[in-house]
Amino acid sequence: MRLTADDRIRKNIAHEAAKLVAQDGLEDFFLAKKKAAEQLNVNNKRLLPSNREVEVALIEYQSLFHNEKQQQMVFESRKIAHRTMLLLEEYNPLLVGSVLSGTANENSEIIIHVFSDSPEIISLYLEKNGIPISLCERRLKIEKKNHTFFTALKFIAGNINIVLIVLPHPLQRNAPIDPITQRPMKRATLSDVKRLVDDQ
Repeated sequence: MRLTADDRIRKNIAHEAAKLVAQDGLEDFFLAKKKAAEQLNVNNKRLLPSNREVEVALIEYQSLFHNEKQQQMVFESRKIAHRTMLLLEEYNPLLVGSVLSGTANENSEIIIHVFSDSPEIISLYLEKNGIPISLCERRLKIEKKNHTFFTALKFIAGNINIVLIVLPHPLQRNAPIDPITQRPMKRATLSDVKRLVDDQ
């Protein structure tokens, strides 16, 4: 199928944005698209690609330019995620984000959803295990139109940032909306992540 001029522009922006994500570690796809459009002198917001188009371009870029190195990075991040999830097993951890999807780079965080009515309980549990944490917040879309802020606990394992987003128990069954696909987030259980590590 022949691409229109607009389609070509969208594709160029998607590939430039993917390069920014891969090389500069931009996690925010909207920011990457905006920066890419500026670099290509495109001012029409209607021509910005979807987040999904950027993700597809990112997978293509990584397979072409960072295949072996990037795959090893994802593998190491998944191993660390698995060890972290083992430690937090009683809080029903679920892995999300680029480490799960396989698009992680050296700047990517390991993001894990944990479930408790009290973030302080998890915070104290980590401190008892000798893990110093810092508190922050993360915004998630729970329904199509509503964003909510949740407490997050951040710490470093090796040289990788790990972010635990503490969610109430009902959200264990109802996944937040993925900012890329606009569908419920893909999430992996401890056994899912073990399979990913064992299969790689």
